[in-house]
Amino acid sequence: MEKAKIRHLFPGGNTPQGFFSYYNYIISNDANRIFILKGGPGTGKSTFMRKIGEELVAQGYDAEFHHCSSDNNSLDGVVIPKLKVALIDGTAPHVVDPKLPGCIDEILPLGEYWDEQGILAHKANIMACTAEISKNYQRAYRLLRAAKYIYEDFAAINTEALDILKTNQVAHDLIEKIFNDSKKSGSGKIRKLFASAITPDGPVNYLESSVWSVGTCHVISGDPGTGKSTIIQKVINTAVTMGFAIEVYYCPLDPEKPEHVVIPELNTGVTTSNIPHIYSPPKGNLFTSVNMNDYLNSSITGKYQENISYDQQMFWELFGKTIGCLKQSKQLHDQLENYYVPYMNFQGINDLREKTMKRILSYQN
Repeated sequence: MEKAKIRHLFPGGNTPQGFFSYYNYIISNDANRIFILKGGPGTGKSTFMRKIGEELVAQGYDAEFHHCSSDNNSLDGVVIPKLKVALIDGTAPHVVDPKLPGCIDEILPLGEYWDEQGILAHKANIMACTAEISKNYQRAYRLLRAAKYIYEDFAAINTEALDILKTNQVAHDLIEKIFNDSKKSGSGKIRKLFASAITPDGPVNYLESSVWSVGTCHVISGDPGTGKSTIIQKVINTAVTMGFAIEVYYCPLDPEKPEHVVIPELNTGVTTSNIPHIYSPPKGNLFTSVNMNDYLNSSITGKYQENISYDQQMFWELFGKTIGCLKQSKQLHDQLENYYVPYMNFQGINDLREKTMKRILSYQN
């Protein structure tokens, strides 16, 4: 039997707009069952999902592990595509509630397995810690917005210097290369997620399992403002117009700007490489690459070199401060969990997990 595969993704991210969610795209509307886990920090939601996911992978089912952008070692969701089942963390900041309760969605309330009196003894500390976490996140998002403004100043210089005709030719050639032999027609659909995130550990990406696992990967590199997302968008528009179901991965620095696209039916992906996420496909992948910096007018970029250097320095300084705030929030969150863990009935949660596992397996047929 072929070994089951795990894809690693981010359903939401820390962005200049605050926490940005694509949780509605974790699983399609034709799901058999969506289990929404509710409970405070330290109640075992991530472990609950991970153990079910790992057990199903061991039984031969491919799985998607959806990671938390505020702690990339923690899970916010698990999807088993073949069974059309998902488990999702439905607590803040990514609040998820049932849309079709009893039919598809249901809540698994892990909060029923805690000793409320024990937790109440730490009420003041919990409230203070929660407030401090919120302040840290708000500062992180302000700093990230400032970094994005600096980023846009750098991008504006490059946009002025970019040869638009050659950029359009790159897009035309890439689209011809990808879709030349395709005969599909119709209206496609887009699944939206993140392949990378701004985390307490800095920029983290899972492109190896989300994008580069395809047979052919086209890489577009270049500095901000060199037309990469415009080319990606043209590929997306062509794919949807032709009727392909595609996956689009967005940029954490601008969560509505496409950064990567995968066309599963063509076993093809297109990825961009840019600060703060610099990517290099692993050796052995069949890929083509183009560097959009080759189409910049050096006389214009040279004229503004002092501005470019300043923008680069300021961007990384602000970005580093953002990571520092996220790191501090993670430390406070770990502290917050300590107020809950001693008062949890983990045996009861284990029993619930085993019952949930049996229910998931009932969707085999």
